[in-house]
Amino acid sequence: MPGQLPLLPADPPRWGGPAAVAADPIVTSGRTEYTVRCDGEGGCGQRHRHTAPGIRTAPCGATYTVPDHDEECPP
Repeated sequence: MPGQLPLLPADPPRWGGPAAVAADPIVTSGRTEYTVRCDGEGGCGQRHRHTAPGIRTAPCGATYTVPDHDEECPP
């Protein structure tokens, strides 16, 4: 419906979701993937690759928000 607000904003940290991490977009043939350094609470210090932005759980179990490459990433 025009003019209606979404149920949740696109930025999960604003509504209590996990903190955003710095993400480097990798443009492959056909899609953009994201690489992040797994630092912070519960992080393993390794780099993880994700196929889409949003709330993601790394193989080590850490949960964070991967921002869209069109959005500003934290430093």
